[in-house]
Amino acid sequence: MQGEDAMRPGDVLFERFRIGACLKTGGMARVWLAEDLHSGETVAVKALGRDYWSSPYDVDERVIRSEAFKRFERERDLLDKFAGPGIPRLLDYGFFRGGPCVVMELISGKNLRDFLSLHQPPPMVAAAAIGVQILEILDRIHKGGVVHRDLKPQNVVLADNGSVHIIDFGIALPTDPQATRYTRHGHTPGSTGYMAPEIIRGVKNPTPAADLYGFGCMLYEFVTAKQVFSELRDRSIEDQHRSDPPPRLDPARHPVGADLADLTWRLLQKEAAGRPSLADGLEVLRRYLPRLGDPAPSPRLHPDPTLPFREGRESPPVPAAPAPVQRQRPSVRRRQMPSRREFGDLLDAAEREVLAQQPGMHTERVVARLREVEAAWGPRERLVVRAQLVRADRARLEGDWPGAGRLYRTVERTPLEAKDVDLLLESRLGVAECLVPEKDDTEAAFTLWKAVVIELRGLPRSPLKVYGRCREFAAELAEWGHRDEVETMLSSLGAARPPEVR
Repeated sequence: MQGEDAMRPGDVLFERFRIGACLKTGGMARVWLAEDLHSGETVAVKALGRDYWSSPYDVDERVIRSEAFKRFERERDLLDKFAGPGIPRLLDYGFFRGGPCVVMELISGKNLRDFLSLHQPPPMVAAAAIGVQILEILDRIHKGGVVHRDLKPQNVVLADNGSVHIIDFGIALPTDPQATRYTRHGHTPGSTGYMAPEIIRGVKNPTPAADLYGFGCMLYEFVTAKQVFSELRDRSIEDQHRSDPPPRLDPARHPVGADLADLTWRLLQKEAAGRPSLADGLEVLRRYLPRLGDPAPSPRLHPDPTLPFREGRESPPVPAAPAPVQRQRPSVRRRQMPSRREFGDLLDAAEREVLAQQPGMHTERVVARLREVEAAWGPRERLVVRAQLVRADRARLEGDWPGAGRLYRTVERTPLEAKDVDLLLESRLGVAECLVPEKDDTEAAFTLWKAVVIELRGLPRSPLKVYGRCREFAAELAEWGHRDEVETMLSSLGAARPPEVR
């Protein structure tokens, strides 16, 4: 039902995280507090909004839902990619009641909007400490080939220990121009008041300079306690960011030198090419940092962003020296090989669960052991390929169409032996089944299904599982406008020799 939450307080996610209060609602997702039942720690759970994920939809809304999910999946991947200082750790990911969710480290502290509401403006040493940490995190993100696109005070968290964290990678974008853009038609990604002019104009491939513009807006606010532009009767904030000259900080009225005033002004230039580099920003801001052993700002701040600099930040770990060469060959404990018979029995039980469309304990155990058996027997081993298909089937039944499609394609690209043609056909059927909800492409789905049927006709006996899946999917294809062609293909399939049990 539209508007209904799939997640509620008291629910237990992945048999480990007990859901508590809703922390934040906005955009396309909700963020919940949760208790980690293993460690006792409080974590954050971000779930795609129910309105996006399970409401009735027409073709256009189906595309919106698909893009919303893909942005959500990309955010999961980026959290995993940038794991480290200044970005919350990704703890788990999966589906709950048909909707995707991620479990992240909860940063205890205040977001920058709340911090600035208490300290308007903050002392210059505190502003510099926040700015330097933001730029250091952005440097890592940009070098990793990503633009955040939504840098604003609400997406920066100041932890209790004074460290800065950038959150919410929901609309982050790879700088690779070939990367898919998951942006709704007519919707400009970003937040009013911090959006770079080129994004407002609709540029498809913003550079890291777009994040530096957002940072410049925040830096101006740190110093003046005012946003760069405010709503006017005849001009919106977006219009002013797109076209109006940026304001200049005045060293006579603000606690900044000419260098910082000039940096802020250059960060706010309309054209991306006219903005300074990230390294230039760090060079200027570091001149305003507190020194080791300096007293705390007065009045005291909580959280205090100067603390890491006054007490000394942790240095990067020094690489360990190479271990001396062992002259005597060490004893090695031989790793016990998994039992093929035992894993085969487990697979049979998991496949029965999938056939009943109820992936359960056996399916989870197969997926949990997949890496172990693949390492032992190799990716082309039949038991391993069957396990890969179980994992893909689970994702499909949970509604993770893009993830399932990717897993089926992995099997399809595996060079299998001739005797495993049934597994190849099964993977192709899976790809076809995912094409409709993932890309709304019934024509491609029918073409791929037809190719599988033709190959089935050429086999001495049709594999039972593939034969059944072909007929089930045929009913859906018939409803999507391919009835006559589907009936013709099915009649030819029925003339083939009876299917055999795998």
